[in-house]
Amino acid sequence: MVGVAPKIVGLRFELFVADITATVRFYEATLGLVPPDAWSYDGYIPLRSGAVTIGVQTADNLRPDHHFSKERLSGPRGVGVEIVVEVADVIEAFDRAREVASGLGGAWEPLVDRPWGVRDFRLIDPDGYYVRVTEVRSR
Repeated sequence: MVGVAPKIVGLRFELFVADITATVRFYEATLGLVPPDAWSYDGYIPLRSGAVTIGVQTADNLRPDHHFSKERLSGPRGVGVEIVVEVADVIEAFDRAREVASGLGGAWEPLVDRPWGVRDFRLIDPDGYYVRVTEVRSR
């Protein structure tokens, strides 16, 4: 018997990265995601903007039997996952991101009008995580 589904109240995710400082700089410069003012680094940093929180950390402090072992993280990061961030002004976001992404160890793909009715662009962060930045689609 299946019980009542839980009421989902939010979503956040964590990225395991090689260089936390580089990742923080990348997401702050490209998307305006920043750590809280009073945050002190303890191996994990939440980056926030609006309703989005991306936690970044290294695997250095994980238990040896953790799912994200150093061996598992030795290959490409984020394979098979596309992170989607909705923004109020995709053109403004694109202009900001394309100016700085490459200089911070990442990359960007062009702004495109998609057949499904939205405009978006893609970022690849310094660890290879793939981020689609899109305008809000009418629901």
